[in-house]
Amino acid sequence: MTPEERERMNELCVQIQEEKNYDQFAIQIRELTDLLARKQQRRFTNHPQLLWHRNRPWTTVPAVVNKVIKTGIARQPEKAEISITPADYLFREIRIENSMTSPTGDAVALKPGAKIDVTLEADPKDTVAK
Repeated sequence: MTPEERERMNELCVQIQEEKNYDQFAIQIRELTDLLARKQQRRFTNHPQLLWHRNRPWTTVPAVVNKVIKTGIARQPEKAEISITPADYLFREIRIENSMTSPTGDAVALKPGAKIDVTLEADPKDTVAK
């Protein structure tokens, strides 16, 4: 790491520990992640990229946004109808609020036809060994 990156990383670590506002916390975590990724790209090019460790059982499946549904009621948010590709035919679609957060913390929405990944996590006590 450069001296400037090291200093910024130390500042971020202190700020993250003290932060009470979630949005600001998320921005700081992303900046810290970017610093670590830059170091990894410069220093460890011959190694696989690290992923944050998950502490719960999980799986990720492909999905597609079929359509975006406007509710017609001002107070109700629009919905995204999502088709989870590997699911059984009759149980493939879900509808959720069409609201996401970009890596920079901005509010964004899905577009019809978007190819997405759906990650499912479970509490370890709710799983059995296979």
